[in-house]
Amino acid sequence: MTSKPLKILIIEDDEDDAFYIKDLLKEGLGKPAPIIDHHSSIGSRLKTLNPFQYDLAMFDYRLGEINGIELLRSFREQGCDIPIILFTGQGDQEVAVEAMKAGATDYLTKGKLSTESVTQSIRYALKLRNEAALRKQTEEKLKKSHVDLTLAHRELQASMKKLKTAQNQILRSEKLAGIGRMVAGVCHEILNPLNIISGHSQSLLIDKSTDLELCQDLESIMEEIQRISKIISSLLKFSRKGNMEFKKADINIELESVLSLIEKEMQLKGIETIRKFDPNNLSVYIDTDGIRQVFLNLINNAKFAMNGGGTLTVSTEVLTPETNWSYYQEKDSTAPSPEKVMRVKFADTGTGIRKEDIEKIFEPFFTTKPEEKGTGLGLSVSYAIIEKHGGSLEVESELDVGTTIIIDLPIRE
Repeated sequence: MTSKPLKILIIEDDEDDAFYIKDLLKEGLGKPAPIIDHHSSIGSRLKTLNPFQYDLAMFDYRLGEINGIELLRSFREQGCDIPIILFTGQGDQEVAVEAMKAGATDYLTKGKLSTESVTQSIRYALKLRNEAALRKQTEEKLKKSHVDLTLAHRELQASMKKLKTAQNQILRSEKLAGIGRMVAGVCHEILNPLNIISGHSQSLLIDKSTDLELCQDLESIMEEIQRISKIISSLLKFSRKGNMEFKKADINIELESVLSLIEKEMQLKGIETIRKFDPNNLSVYIDTDGIRQVFLNLINNAKFAMNGGGTLTVSTEVLTPETNWSYYQEKDSTAPSPEKVMRVKFADTGTGIRKEDIEKIFEPFFTTKPEEKGTGLGLSVSYAIIEKHGGSLEVESELDVGTTIIIDLPIRE
């Protein structure tokens, strides 16, 4: 039946019946002979009995202190799932049904015991046990497969997200680089005639100072010239390559210098500024002029989004693998990651950005502001500057809730 002897527990208070059952087992099971552990009384020793050491158990229903069904339930409550066969008397069909409900594997009527009936019952019980074990193994494999599939699906989603982010960054960089190459040559060609127009306009303003109507027209021309100059200046900053001057500076100090320029104006508009600066010295190699321009652009955008008042929270912190491992896991593993990252966040409670506009906000000349309020170059220029620092600039926004701009700068010696 098995390659090793079965260890069988028999609980039978009638010694003659117990000897008879043992003989039937030895005769029916053959070699290797079963190891039989017989107890005539179990009530007082129930707590010390370890049912898990047996391959099979056989109980008589009538045991005195505790009946066979109570003992059966005790075994099952302990989590013991070995096959259990219950011996019943003649006409104890109700007992047999109750035993099966309590978890018995099979039952035998004492008056009809034989080598064949006992052996057949044991074979049936062991077959059920093996089938249950196989079913449990299959269930465990299915659970593991489900877990593996779930993890694989999550990893695939994370990889797809990384790939999409990388594709968007490449596309964005290519667009910016293409425009940068174009404007580098075009801007100088525009500036030459623009300077001539500006010079003639200023001369006319001096010569025709008594003609008020003409002066108003000339001043309007000068305003538009200044607007064009501002756009060209932004484009030239956007397109310049390799002329940044990197030096060690404290991000908190740079932020404070920009906030001091614009905070009073924000207060007049009902905007509260909250600082959550890392108290440590946050020194990093940056182009201070470029970074200040980025900070000023972002704060101005937040101010415009909170025209009716609100709160701007500016925070700084240093991310390390020990303190923020999830950040490093999300990054492309093929790219070298710095040991530390400087994170600067600008979180406003403004109007937010529509989902369909999120992907467009870094495109040059795209703006949600009125034409007279913006050129659509602020975020493009800011993105290009942060990219030249080897960092990243991300936007999280929810309509009518607010916008958060996240800047990550690598901290490298």
